[in-house]
Amino acid sequence: MSKHLLTLLGILTFAIAGCPRSNPPPVRTDASASPANTVPSPSLSGASFVSVDEPTKGTASIVTENGQSFLVLDEAFSTKEGPDVLVLLHKEAVPKSYTESNYLNLGKLQKISGTQRYAIPAGTNVKDFRTVSLWCRKFKVTFGYAPLP
Repeated sequence: MSKHLLTLLGILTFAIAGCPRSNPPPVRTDASASPANTVPSPSLSGASFVSVDEPTKGTASIVTENGQSFLVLDEAFSTKEGPDVLVLLHKEAVPKSYTESNYLNLGKLQKISGTQRYAIPAGTNVKDFRTVSLWCRKFKVTFGYAPLP
């Protein structure tokens, strides 16, 4: 073996096996840890998409961070590309009627696959809505929906 190859093997062996690892900070378990010093976990409520007019899969969740709510589509999310596809919070359990009184428009679909998030306007009571719907306004078709708990 050449000298360079032996040096490289030695460096790799050290990097894989001999690298010092830092220990995580200790977890406080005493009663003096106050809620003011902790970071709250986001609240999650998720459901899987049901395909309607186009194959749609993945999960939609409502996440609250620092008082702001977001709709999050997970990394497994995917659907077909279409013109003018909107992301809606919908009042119907199975979205069929698309009058503006039945839904809240969160904006155009950002991309056809992968993680994405949409801000939910402040003051919105998410419990007023039963589903997340992907709706193509141009052709008036529902790509898919996910029921909200």
